[in-house]
Amino acid sequence: MTTVNLYTTPDCHQCRLTKRKLADRNISYRLIKLENEPEIAQRLKGRGLMQAPIVEIPGEEPQIWSGYRPDLINQLAARQVHHA
Repeated sequence: MTTVNLYTTPDCHQCRLTKRKLADRNISYRLIKLENEPEIAQRLKGRGLMQAPIVEIPGEEPQIWSGYRPDLINQLAARQVHHA
């Protein structure tokens, strides 16, 4: 099972929704608070990712998106079940 990187900012409603959806779909994640990681925040901004949360799925075909995307979380959960 893949552990995703979840980048968040303080007082972020979409971040809370994303954490809840990941937990509901049994997707493990590593929480990275962008206020504590300015270099990572700059790197993500340089890639055009301006809105938290940012979800990064490492692997052979890495995927990354920003904002609350329950559709993509559901797709990830379905892939993990299929590969289990």
